[in-house]
Amino acid sequence: MIVGYCRIGPLEPSAWLEAQKSTLAAAGAQAFFGDKVGFGGATPELERAIDIAEAGDVIAVTRPYRVARSTRGVLALIDRLGRKGVGFRILNTPVDTSTTTGRMILGSAPLWSLGMSPVRAMLWDVSLGQMRRGAPMGAATR
Repeated sequence: MIVGYCRIGPLEPSAWLEAQKSTLAAAGAQAFFGDKVGFGGATPELERAIDIAEAGDVIAVTRPYRVARSTRGVLALIDRLGRKGVGFRILNTPVDTSTTTGRMILGSAPLWSLGMSPVRAMLWDVSLGQMRRGAPMGAATR
């Protein structure tokens, strides 16, 4: 069974949750769990999705930043699911830990480049520009 997980942040419209659900349904998801996460980041519906998933099932998401805030967080989730025999699939990318090719790609691709949050991508671009110009990073000092 494919279990779909959707998540939106506190500033994202609820319609985005439905859009993710539609995308996951088109990919074959049969069960859906969704969180509207505050700034604290608790994801009780993700925990429910993990609890109901059985060996041979796959948890699918639309983007990696929908399940974790960092590559380390996504990899920890993948490890946790793997110990249960559950796969992890990021739609619109080749990452699918239930396949040999998907596991190989996961090991060789920078995860955030496969679906970085648009805001994080913009902030990263800005910080790279500042570093190239030699501008100091962080808060201004007096």
